[in-house]
Order: sequence, then C-alpha cells, then structure tokens
Amino acid sequence: MSSMKRALVGSLAAVMMLGSLTACGGVKKSELSDDYSKVVAATYGNENIYLDEVNFILRDRQYMYEYYSAMYGMNLLNNEESVNVLYQEALSSILQTRVLCQHAADYNVELTEEEKALVADAVKSIVENDTMNNYYEIAGRDETMLNELMTKNAIANKVYFTIKEGAEITTTMDECTRNAVTYLLLSEVAEEAENEEAENEEEGEEAEEAVAYTEEDANKVLARVEAGESLDDIADEMGLSTQKGNYTVNVAPETELGVAASTMTEGQSKVIYIKDTGWYVLTCTASVDQESTENAYEASVSTEKETHFSSVYEGLSKDKFNVVDEVIAMLNVMDTPVFNIEASEDVESEEVESESEVTE
Repeated sequence: MSSMKRALVGSLAAVMMLGSLTACGGVKKSELSDDYSKVVAATYGNENIYLDEVNFILRDRQYMYEYYSAMYGMNLLNNEESVNVLYQEALSSILQTRVLCQHAADYNVELTEEEKALVADAVKSIVENDTMNNYYEIAGRDETMLNELMTKNAIANKVYFTIKEGAEITTTMDECTRNAVTYLLLSEVAEEAENEEAENEEEGEEAEEAVAYTEEDANKVLARVEAGESLDDIADEMGLSTQKGNYTVNVAPETELGVAASTMTEGQSKVIYIKDTGWYVLTCTASVDQESTENAYEASVSTEKETHFSSVYEGLSKDKFNVVDEVIAMLNVMDTPVFNIEASEDVESEEVESESEVTE
C-alpha cells in the first residue's frame, strides 16, 4: 500500500484521550447475536456503532502490539492494564474519526474521485487477501463495513491534516542548527579496552590488565588530533571506540557533555572532565550538520502542528459517545491472539523471493 493510501485509510496519527466516554450496562452476553454487524457496541449521538467495526479496529491495533512483542521478545499485552490501554486506543480512534467527520464541512473537506478510488482499492486488497486468512477470521472483513469504515477514516484524515496545516509555525531553522561532534571517553575507572576484550575472548587468551586513564593521557590524544590525526584512528589504536553526536547550537543542553559540545565549531578540539566518569576528547567535524539540522526543524514543526491540532480538536463540538462495556468485553484480546509469526515469516520470504526474481 502506498504512503498516500496509508495516510488516507490508516488510523489517525493522533490518538485523543477518552474524556467523553460513557458506559452503558444491562446487556448479557447470552442475549447478543453472533453477527457482529447487528450488535451495537457504542453510539455517537444518534449513530449506532456496531461491534464488527470495533472488532476490526481493535484487532488491527492488537496485531501491532503482538508484532512488536514478537520482535522484542516481550509480551506487551500481558496484564489487564495494558489490555485496557489497547481498548482505549481503539475506542478513542473511533470517537475521533466521528468528531472529525462531523466537522468535515467546516473545513470544506470531501473526498475526490481519486481518493474514493484509493479507498476502494484498499478495501479490495483486504477482501481479496489470501495470505492472512487466520487473522481476518478474527478481525473480520465484511466489504460493506470496510467501505464505510475506510471512507470515514479517509475523510477524518483529510480534516486532521487540514487542521494541522493551519498551525502558525514559529520555529526557525536557525534555532534548530546542530553541529557534528566526535568524542572519545577515556575513563578514569579501570576498564579493559573493548576491542582487546573481544579479541581475547575469540582467541581464548587471558584479558590484559584493565586501563584507567589520566588527564595526561587525554591531553596527549588531544595534541595528536590537533596535529591532524583522526580521533577515530587513535581510538582504534587504543582499542576504544568513538561516539558521534549532534548538538543544538542555539539552545543550552542539559548535560555537561552537551554544554561543551554545543559551542564548538568545525576544526575545534578540546578535553573536558566529568566527575566519576573521566576525560572526554572532543572534536567538531561540522559547524552545521545539514541533515541533523533539517531533522530537528521538521520535528519541531511537527510538534507545533500536533499541538495546534490538539488545541483545535479540544474546542470542536462533540456529540455524546456511549460505550456498551459488556459488548466490548466479548472481544477477549488475551484469549484470541491475532499475530501468527510463522505465517508472517512465510509471507515475507515469499515477497523477498518474488522481488529477487524481478531484479534478476
């Protein structure tokens, strides 16, 4: 799916807190239909929101949580609190979509024919997907529900981006300027050089005596750097590794290292001492790191836009949002996992093979 399509039909980027949820009670599970498209799970004003939509959105987020659980080797949905967060994210997405669609006309937002076609393509790709059948058996993929859901999401996303673009940007590139600094830590605490340690482990030799560096050692390294030698080469020779960082020039950093590095310009080198750590030899390789500066600017602008959206969204009129807790509870996340890592790996391997055939 293209990035444009994902922007149109994917979940909204900003998930709002559920300040206007009201629970409804009195429903017994035995009284509920197995057809989720007939079960009211929530209401927004006079609109009924059915369980098939809630289930689809919930399972989509559940899949993401389980995917990252598998990736990092930890269960992100292993307790009631984390599961409640998952439910809240899904329901807040549904609420926000309704609110933004309700105000679409206020921002002159409607879908173009091209965007409607993108929605149709997205629905078709899900309905005809034959690689994730187990997932869709749980999440569901009724075509009528998907058309309504993705159309609403597409409209809501356009409103969302329209509001963000209305932000007044005060960030300047100058205040985001970042330099590039390479530094080497010479620890005052005796530590074995990491390169030597790795080599000793491979060769089965005993580790050499650990090294504790002094200010004199740091000044010797500084003198070599000022004479034109590479700090990276010197570190390698000592069995150590340099680190690289970018520091905002026009904003005072919070760390001692950042304070020292942020004022440096290209070609400058210095030694600083940080208590209980050791001596740092720093050398500035660029007064302005263009890529890092642009990234910092874009991040700051993005924050301003998100802040503007949150402020505008808070002021939008909203209908009452009621959630039927007993119905939502039918969607037992902990007992119905949706991410099948073996199937996912099979799909990825098939895609790789397909791509290699094309390139050859």
